[in-house]
Amino acid sequence: MLIYKEKVLLLIVGKGNENMPDYPASYLRLIKKSIDETCAGNIVLFPSGASKKNAELILKDYEKKYQIRIEDLPGKNTEFDADQCYEFFEGQFRELFKKGFRPENIIIDFTHGTKAMSAALYAIGMRYRVSDFHYIKRNNDKDGNLTEGETIQNFDASYARGLAILDQCKTLFKTWQFSAASTLISSEKPSKKLKITFDRIKMLADFYAAWDRLDYKAAANNAPNFEISGFDFAVDQAVRDWIDALAKPIIEPEKHTEVLTQDQLNENARIAIDIMFDLYANGLRRLEAEQFEDAAIRAYRMAEMLGQIFLFQSGYISNHMSSSDPTVSAFAENNRLKAKNGDIYPPFGRKQVIKFLEHIKHPNADFLRSIDGKVENIRNGSILIHGFSPRIEDAKALIEIFDALLNYLKRFLGDEWQNKKDTALFMNNFKDKTNA
Repeated sequence: MLIYKEKVLLLIVGKGNENMPDYPASYLRLIKKSIDETCAGNIVLFPSGASKKNAELILKDYEKKYQIRIEDLPGKNTEFDADQCYEFFEGQFRELFKKGFRPENIIIDFTHGTKAMSAALYAIGMRYRVSDFHYIKRNNDKDGNLTEGETIQNFDASYARGLAILDQCKTLFKTWQFSAASTLISSEKPSKKLKITFDRIKMLADFYAAWDRLDYKAAANNAPNFEISGFDFAVDQAVRDWIDALAKPIIEPEKHTEVLTQDQLNENARIAIDIMFDLYANGLRRLEAEQFEDAAIRAYRMAEMLGQIFLFQSGYISNHMSSSDPTVSAFAENNRLKAKNGDIYPPFGRKQVIKFLEHIKHPNADFLRSIDGKVENIRNGSILIHGFSPRIEDAKALIEIFDALLNYLKRFLGDEWQNKKDTALFMNNFKDKTNA
């Protein structure tokens, strides 16, 4: 008989029925059946206090053939406490992993022992993704009547384990940990019944992860179009349209001397407005996760982008300011932004954009100037920019800036403002719309 040295059988040893005429041989026969048919080269016997003698008899019969040992429960009556049994088995698994055994090397037979021991061993096996479970099943005929003998019943708990993985993915989705959800679901080989569901949830996780990291092009290329029963994170048409809009590139002149039409600049403004809404939702997620430094950078970019939007709407693009425009040329001359050959030093930064909007007497320049000082102080003091320690301890000031910037867009968008906000906040509301 072939023995698999890399396999380890975890076997609970019970007391058996002492009233049987040939006891303990009648009971030990069942234990030996498990050992012989499993062919694992390593065996760990887990007796309760009352079944220690049975375990010792098994040890004596097999110690010359297998690597076999007895592991006693830590205290009297532990076999009746599922939590204590679980804690004990947890330690046993840790020791097995230290010795190099992996879940795929482990076989669990939970036929015998107390119900608490069997339940705990099964549960710990599920936790560590053991795929090989055994129990002894009495034989029966085609009508279900018991017949002589027993059979070792093997089963794979991949379906039950898969459902547990899906529950964990829901939690990760609700906390916006999409990359973690993708990694988790990729680590489990699902049952045939769950394969399509697993594949689709991985697609959803990768889509949302791309969106959350602001990779709009990747998100648009992988936007799913399906629903998953019991998994309330489907992507509707409004969300797909939103991502497509975010993925559109800003139009830039192909040549240094080229000038964009006002229609092109207005399209740039529309794209930038959508991005501002998305940065708002993205920033709120960072704030709720207490990633204040990351949120501060998003607030700073929103303020800078609002200035660029006003510039688009006024007929300009910040990184292609043409020296042939008399207004631009005069502003550049006064602010030392013109090279000796007459070219403008590109691009106009945040402060230059605000100054230029003031220069052309733009009606929203004052608001930009007022908000700029706030975002600059927060941004420049951040450990991610110029600081050496995190300075942001309270989200209140950041939330006020986020809201002020987004609310300022109401006057330009009217009823469209709320629709954009609701769509941008789609994934922020996962936890509110799912109860599972």
